[in-house]
Amino acid sequence: MKIVEEREAWIHTHFIVDSFYITPEECRQISISVEPELMQLGLQYGLTYNIAPSKHRAIIVLECIPFDSVKVIVKELIDKAIKDFPVRLPEQRNVVTNITVADQETEVQSASSQ
Repeated sequence: MKIVEEREAWIHTHFIVDSFYITPEECRQISISVEPELMQLGLQYGLTYNIAPSKHRAIIVLECIPFDSVKVIVKELIDKAIKDFPVRLPEQRNVVTNITVADQETEVQSASSQ
């Protein structure tokens, strides 16, 4: 897994990853490895996790917008924490269309008259 896009949204920084979701265990692992480093950088805000519905991508949300130099470090920390996580794609569903229902009696009569 890796970060594919970075956005600032109101008072948060969104790190959008190339996976549809991040498991709760992976969220804990990211928080354990990144949040102590955030405190060392002087950031008192943590990480939250979400899904961008329009993009079908998971988002790691930093609850602030740090200076650009700090943001680069945070991005590197998150990338390092998630590099071995598998990429999960949205569930693919088959859609059935054009269903026709034939009357069984009509088919039996047609078959017997042939």
